[in-house]
Amino acid sequence: MDIGTWIGLLALLVAIFAIPTTIFATRQWGTRRARLEVEVDATPLLPEDARPGLLEVTYRDIPVKEPYLVSVTLRNSGPRDVATQMFDGERSITAKFDQTFYGLTSTKGNFKVTPPVIGAEAGAIVSVSPGLLKRGESWAFSAVTSGPVDVTVDAPLIDTDVCAVEPVDGSGATITLRVSAFGVTAEVPLRRRP
Repeated sequence: MDIGTWIGLLALLVAIFAIPTTIFATRQWGTRRARLEVEVDATPLLPEDARPGLLEVTYRDIPVKEPYLVSVTLRNSGPRDVATQMFDGERSITAKFDQTFYGLTSTKGNFKVTPPVIGAEAGAIVSVSPGLLKRGESWAFSAVTSGPVDVTVDAPLIDTDVCAVEPVDGSGATITLRVSAFGVTAEVPLRRRP
C-alpha cells in the first residue's frame, strides 16, 4: 500500500472516532436545554358516599362544596438551573383552575406566588413570579378548590422543555381524615378519583 492509502485509512479512523466523541462530549458538557416537570395532584377531602349535611369543609369560614386539595409542583429535573432571565418577557408561570378557588394552604420553596381572591369562580389564576429554580429543586403550592378540578399550567420559559408528569402513586400510603364532634371520633379514609 502506498502512502495515500494509509493517509486515507487514518483519516477514516479519525472520523469514525471523532464524530461519536464529539456528540458524547456535547451532550455531557455542552449547553443543554433546561427541563421543568409539572405535577398536579387533586385529592377529594370528603368521601364520595358521604351523606350531605354530615360533614362540611370550610375555608376561612366559607363552606366549600365538593372540597378538593390540589397540589401543584414545579420540579427542575434538567441539567441546569432555570434562571430568572429564562422567563419569556418576565411573564409568570400560571396555573388556571376550572373550578371555584378558595385559597392557598401551603407553599414550598423560595418563590413568590400571587393567588386570586377567596371564592374566585372558574378561571381563577395562581401566578408564580420569575425567580431562580436551581437544578434538582422544586417549588410547590397547594390550594382548596371545589371539584373535581382540572388545572392548566402555562410556563413561558426560554430554552426549557416543560413536561407534565403523573402524580406518584400513593398505593402504599393511606390518608385518613379524623373527625371529632361532641366527644365522638370517626376516621374517614380518603380515596383518590381516577
